[in-house]
Amino acid sequence: MNAQQVWQSQPGDAPRISLEYVRHQARNLESRTRLRNALEYATGVLCFFLFGFGAWQEWPDRPIMVASLGWFALWCLYYMYRWHGSASVKSAPGEDGVLDTLRYQRQQLGRQRDVRRRSWRWWSPTVLPAFALFLASKVIEENPVPWNEIVFLVFWVVLGVAISVGFLEAEARRLQREIDALDSLADPQPHR
Repeated sequence: MNAQQVWQSQPGDAPRISLEYVRHQARNLESRTRLRNALEYATGVLCFFLFGFGAWQEWPDRPIMVASLGWFALWCLYYMYRWHGSASVKSAPGEDGVLDTLRYQRQQLGRQRDVRRRSWRWWSPTVLPAFALFLASKVIEENPVPWNEIVFLVFWVVLGVAISVGFLEAEARRLQREIDALDSLADPQPHR
């Protein structure tokens, strides 16, 4: 049974979803996504300049550190490019009906859920060489080697990546709950 058949088979006394409410929810999803992406882009631009400035400060005394900070700066641009391609929101339909707007909303929720579940697969391997260069710089370009600092840094990087992946998965689960709520409209069996 498709969404239109479900909509038409609802009993007359069942609560109906107004077109204005559905459009409001779609616009709300669009604005939340745009805000989230704007924060991602602003953070990326800020980090790009901070890493670039750090590389400039280290030049020419510590070339491995410069390479590391340069990689981090370029990674920020790469991250923003990939995030924009994966998580940008498409404009909500303007004059579509309830079913088309619900389809749009479900599609956008699915895109946002999927990018949060899968993004670590492209951002983590691309940033690891920068961390490796950073650690190599600490070992090769500093005398004496700051082993305590290196252990501390590795601990925080591992913890930071784990927290990031956990946060993204929690967001994906929240988005999945919204998708499930939309899909429950198509469930012909009443929930008890």
